[in-house]
Amino acid sequence: MECQLAPQDIDGDLHGSSSKSPHSAGHLVALRTKAEAQAIVEVTHAHVVRVAQKSANTLLRAVDDALPHPTSTSVTLPHLRRFSKPTSLPVLTRRRLSCPLAEGTVTDPSADDEASPNIHSSTDLATKTSPPETLFLYLLICAATSLSREQALEILASTPTGGLGSSSSIYTIPVPAQAPTSEEQALQWSRDYWPTVYKKHNPYGPHPSIVARAEEALRPLAADWLILARKVSTEASESSVGECIGAVIVDPGMDEAPVAVVAAGDARWEDGASRVRQDNGNIMAHAVMRAIGMVARKRRGLLGIQEEDSRDAFLGDPMTPVEQKVFAQGTIKAGGYLCTELEIFLTHEPCVMCSMAILHSRFSKVVFATRMPRTGGLAAEISPGLGYGLWWLPELNWKLLAWQWVDEELQEDTLPMTDIQA
Repeated sequence: MECQLAPQDIDGDLHGSSSKSPHSAGHLVALRTKAEAQAIVEVTHAHVVRVAQKSANTLLRAVDDALPHPTSTSVTLPHLRRFSKPTSLPVLTRRRLSCPLAEGTVTDPSADDEASPNIHSSTDLATKTSPPETLFLYLLICAATSLSREQALEILASTPTGGLGSSSSIYTIPVPAQAPTSEEQALQWSRDYWPTVYKKHNPYGPHPSIVARAEEALRPLAADWLILARKVSTEASESSVGECIGAVIVDPGMDEAPVAVVAAGDARWEDGASRVRQDNGNIMAHAVMRAIGMVARKRRGLLGIQEEDSRDAFLGDPMTPVEQKVFAQGTIKAGGYLCTELEIFLTHEPCVMCSMAILHSRFSKVVFATRMPRTGGLAAEISPGLGYGLWWLPELNWKLLAWQWVDEELQEDTLPMTDIQA
């Protein structure tokens, strides 16, 4: 699909087509939710034992049969691999497993790693000479919270010991208690704790498959809509009505081609040529607020409601040539509620006020090009950023999907001051 309203040719129409966009060099980066950004590694402890490779599966079945609740995720920790080669373990974990403490020693799991490794060792469980190290695997028995060390010893003692080397001991090591929320996090935990599996699940935000499908639909035209937003932002700035900030609202079309419904530039300085630009200007004339106001005008028009005075505080009249062109040609379906199922593309991360306006207007998706760490309301990171993550909060009655479009050309920011409220 290609948006035929190219920024260089405003006379094109506002619908998408099937060819590839010439502006698709950038890529979408899904925002993290506030819960994701604040989540730290919740560490629990697990029992581990060294076993011979040739008997590993037999021993695993025997151990699982003896576990009190073998299907419980809190017992088997399914996000962690049950077996690991010694060479696949992090250096610190290998150190823990190769330096068992004396018989009966119990360490404090919260103690410092170097000063007191979190290892609980046992007496040898077999008397045969150990095979070479390369023939061994490490078996993660279960979570230490679900089975005591003594109970684990009893289970192992009741299984055939041919799979255990003479130096086999039970070790208790720290491991992540919860499943990872991304492949990157799984890789990091594999480097820090124990081989970890990412199963494409996110307990802190939208399901990854939902994000992936939405991203696939957005990708072909995202850059074109953002360039159109840049076009109206440039007009607003050059005409001195506002800052160089723009917004485009799009109907994705579902069964039809996507279409730009409205486009709006910032107009905070309009109706105040003599305004001293040390204040915030007309905050209700931010690009997001104006674009939402234009959608409302179109919806009222479909209902036959006459506008008595459109020069309200939101400045919902299209003012610049691009705004007028989009408003005149762009269509909106009858019967819609607010901005439900519509998407909004922004040159900059919206301020907290505009972020809440996006939520209250029931947009389905938001994409912005430039992060605004001092003023933005969507990003959840606090270093840098305000950390609000307003696009996905369980305490609010609406959620949407959010991305940043990373593209060097589109991120050539014309706002040198990062404290501007977009």
